[in-house]
Amino acid sequence: MNLLPDHGVVYATVLLAHVARISPRTGVDEWVAAARQHGSHLATATDLRTPAQSLIAAGLATVDEKGTVRLGRPLAVLAASGDARRAMQHAAVTLLIAQPPSWLRVAVGSECVERAYIPQPDLNALSWLGESLDEVLVEARRLVGARQEADLAKEIGDVAEEFVVSALKAAGQKPVHVARISDAYGYDVELSEAPVRFLEVKAAGPQTADRFHLSRNEFDMCVRRGDAWRIVQVVFDAGAFIANPITTADVREIRELSASAVRGLVPGDTPAFRWESSALLTPSASLWRPSDLTPDPGFLHRGFGSKDAADD
Repeated sequence: MNLLPDHGVVYATVLLAHVARISPRTGVDEWVAAARQHGSHLATATDLRTPAQSLIAAGLATVDEKGTVRLGRPLAVLAASGDARRAMQHAAVTLLIAQPPSWLRVAVGSECVERAYIPQPDLNALSWLGESLDEVLVEARRLVGARQEADLAKEIGDVAEEFVVSALKAAGQKPVHVARISDAYGYDVELSEAPVRFLEVKAAGPQTADRFHLSRNEFDMCVRRGDAWRIVQVVFDAGAFIANPITTADVREIRELSASAVRGLVPGDTPAFRWESSALLTPSASLWRPSDLTPDPGFLHRGFGSKDAADD
């Protein structure tokens, strides 16, 4: 079951947690029956069995060797809450953490929510939270942790690289996707016959296209290779982060930044300053140039976070 915390699922979660806390329940049938008995008239019109089974499947509740339903710590905490409104909000956060929707890591930052990245049906389902929606989403995103963010950044970067490689092949060139071999090259794609032979690919969404991270190794390669090295930025539309598959239509823009422009953004090392791992660069819009790359109309890639679709 999808544990997206719409009102019905959250109501069922709070009710099930409450009855499991006040008295041990043996098996799902008894658990659900107790919830119907203790619930309001809304309980009779709410599917309680599916949420009960899903809470167990998600590890939020367990059934021990005697068949007794045991609450996991998050559900035990919300069951003990004396504030019904806060219990509902806590349940929503708990469900988002247990089964994060694919858009959570894209749409929600440390302090803000980009609702354009959230599918409208999901926004509608969450509308019962009212003014608390952003607070709940930000809290869930924080608790999910930075690991998802790092995973997503790599996933977006990989798709951008594949997009550039596909465009080069469609143009009759023979690119080598060296990033698949090692991250140590200092660039992602290499060409054997071109004025610009070393391409460092950066991916972005509409809200992050003004900046990118550059590793020290990438900068050193920029200096070493000179004008033969270049940054190619692939800017995805907001819809790309929930699309499956991702196609050429999901790319808003391809643009480039020359090696000389990059060198001009990075201060030189001094006895008092040296950056060693990476830096966040924010070039002015005037430094970017439209790319000559023509997207491959046949480009197709599984969606971000998708586990069941294969690359084309």
